[in-house]
Amino acid sequence: MAGSQYTLEAAREILAGKQSSAVKVLDRLLGVGILAAGPVGVATGQPWLLAAWGWMDQKNELVARLHELVAKGHGKLRNATGGRRYEVLAATHTALVVGSFFASLREVIGPTYAELGLTERDIERMAVEESSLTRFSGIVRAVSQSTLPLPGADGGFEQNLAQRIHPYYQDLAAECLRYFRGLEAWVRRFGEHDGLRPLWTEIAAHAAHRYRAEYLALASDVPEFGIWAQFGEHHAEQSALRRLEELVGGLVSITRGPAAVRAAIAGINRSILDRDIVELDETARLTAVRVPTVADGYVEPHFRWATSGSGARPADEGWWKGQKRETDLGHFLAAHFASPEAACRPLVILGHPGAGKSLFAKVCAARLAATDAFVTVRVPLRDVPDPSASVYRQIADVLQESTHGKVEWAGLCEASKQLVRVVLIDGLDELMQATGATESQYLRNVVDFQRTEAASTGPVAVVVTSRTVVADLATIPPGCIIVKLEEFTDEQIDTWVDRWSAANATAVASGEVKRVEAASLREYGDLARQPLLLLLLAIVAAERELPSSETSADLYRLLLDDFIRRELVRPDRGSDHLTYAERRISELWKLGLVAFGMLNRGQQHLHEQDLAADLAALPPPTPPMESRGRDVGRNLEPARRVVGRFFFVHTAEAEAGAGGRSYEFLHATFGDYLIAHHTVELLRDAAAVRRLRTTSQQWDDDLLFALLSHALLVAFGSRAIQFFGELVGNDEEVAAVLEHITVLAHERWGKGRCAAYDPSALSAASRLAAYTANAVSLRLSMATIPVPLHRLCPKGANLHEWWPRQVRLWTAVLPMAQWGPLVSSIRREGQLAQF
Repeated sequence: MAGSQYTLEAAREILAGKQSSAVKVLDRLLGVGILAAGPVGVATGQPWLLAAWGWMDQKNELVARLHELVAKGHGKLRNATGGRRYEVLAATHTALVVGSFFASLREVIGPTYAELGLTERDIERMAVEESSLTRFSGIVRAVSQSTLPLPGADGGFEQNLAQRIHPYYQDLAAECLRYFRGLEAWVRRFGEHDGLRPLWTEIAAHAAHRYRAEYLALASDVPEFGIWAQFGEHHAEQSALRRLEELVGGLVSITRGPAAVRAAIAGINRSILDRDIVELDETARLTAVRVPTVADGYVEPHFRWATSGSGARPADEGWWKGQKRETDLGHFLAAHFASPEAACRPLVILGHPGAGKSLFAKVCAARLAATDAFVTVRVPLRDVPDPSASVYRQIADVLQESTHGKVEWAGLCEASKQLVRVVLIDGLDELMQATGATESQYLRNVVDFQRTEAASTGPVAVVVTSRTVVADLATIPPGCIIVKLEEFTDEQIDTWVDRWSAANATAVASGEVKRVEAASLREYGDLARQPLLLLLLAIVAAERELPSSETSADLYRLLLDDFIRRELVRPDRGSDHLTYAERRISELWKLGLVAFGMLNRGQQHLHEQDLAADLAALPPPTPPMESRGRDVGRNLEPARRVVGRFFFVHTAEAEAGAGGRSYEFLHATFGDYLIAHHTVELLRDAAAVRRLRTTSQQWDDDLLFALLSHALLVAFGSRAIQFFGELVGNDEEVAAVLEHITVLAHERWGKGRCAAYDPSALSAASRLAAYTANAVSLRLSMATIPVPLHRLCPKGANLHEWWPRQVRLWTAVLPMAQWGPLVSSIRREGQLAQF
């Protein structure tokens, strides 16, 4: 096949067959041969003159042949599926665009068009006039080789017509009229004046009108055309992407081929809708609060979208504000998946922590499972056994594990040859954290994966989710559609609370839980506009009055206190000897070690063996229980008592071959908060020790070094620095400790008294770089005025030499994925004074 399916040159072969007589006739009518003749045509004069004569002499047959192509495409679309359907959709649309133009050309010009032909004087003049060849070949090229894009998510039918098709009609009409102006028949009718603009404007408008009518006629029978035709119209807001299911449910599907594999995948994806929107796990036994199911409780976010290119700044909030806010995410997705472009490059979904990116991926997979037109695989990147593996290997490994070995990628491809496979890759930012790299080429690798699959087994549409803040680290290939999920509006908060109230109606009626009022939640401002934080606010509000809250850190602190209070009323043989206050400190410390364990290992989960080792190296600051004898299982007991509660979910083992279980937070922001909380507490403890010690007493920062020397707090979109700033305020003593740490860091030669805690096994230089970088970042996050460099510089050092050396240390040993955000953080804060 020659060229793109969006050109008539290729479309005619797709619809009529490369060797068909219809293609040869159409080529002769269009004069396609002169493009291949090139300079030879100019030299002999014959090829292009014959083509020009044929085109002018058989104009009506050209219109008829183009109409036949559209009819052929319409017929093929009744049964075509998968990649073949994508080709036929584009080809049929291309033939429709060109056919509408030539039919309108004939209708607008009227009888004169039928009289147009080449007289002997026209032929004699054209044989020696090079400009005539140039004009004619320009028309042929515009007709046969112009790219005529389909509508899609980046432009529905009306937008595509206004911005792409109508301008094409104007340009083509102008080219045709310039050519006609040199013909004797045209001069006899219209004279030699140049007033052609009103006429070509009329031709273009008529062609657009005809194209619209014929397109909408096809839309009644071709579901993709219908999806694009309705795109942009106002629809009532949907929940849980129901409109996506409604629209793709009408696409042509197959009933033959191996169905068991497809059914297994569809069943797994579909089951998501019946699950609770968040698992309460053991906490459910302590409260009457119930959460809605995903089908009932997921409220579609509004969104903004753009196409990647040289001017795109997807990590910049200000840039996103300039993009139009859209409301029908389900229709947008349907328009995207219906387009052949979906199989050419990934759709990138961005959002802030708690915006619902992972839940979006689950719901999207569930809705696509309602039709046999797609087979959908969801790939949480936090679950891949080998984060450094190829895109194909990551998909294959997660697919096999998530289906308990029932489905392999090769088998899925075989079972879905005639379908479009959709792969939803969730958490690119988490992959960056796992590999310690920027993964700048990951999305390009996805494009290569799509290209290889399309050539070998059929089209694959890919969706990749990530935090907005790391969108500038991963290179987004040109032409990718980028979507940013927006915060809830007041109306969406009201809708969400209505769903919550329905799920808790029985408990509210019995007096077991309080009624949650949307108005009280809206008082929390931006906190209530993030779906995750809104859920957490509702859980608390269902049992007691919500206190006033100024920051998101206040909310997380409230939730942690509430969680620990619940846990401490439960009997625990391992902590009977502790007071309430000691048990609270112990619980917070264990939770904090989980958070640090994930951060310092570059993971979103923590294996219980690792947690047991961390607890052994850094036990809670409370009296240990007296030993009752050797117990081989005792090492894991403290770890297992931490997990399986409200903030944890049981996750599939992420390291092939490892025994035991692994766990992760309900959301990564819980870990961010816990890191910030313990960092503030440890710094305040250090400040108190410095304040009270005598000059002969030793002061050390060994525990701070142990926890903060493995990974940067500013990396991978973490909110730890933000939480730290909210918690610490303007505590001058903490600021002084951070400056003291930076000043004395060069004197550290070992790991100190906490050497047993070493989750990263980094070199001494790498740990020193991470520790000093974290200390500087934390100090700058507190500053309201520039911090003079001499406050961070070792005493006696040359300021102009020390700072460049410090920066060179960071760049030399820190991974780019961490070094880049560090530099951005320092520049953004702007708190370093000039030399």
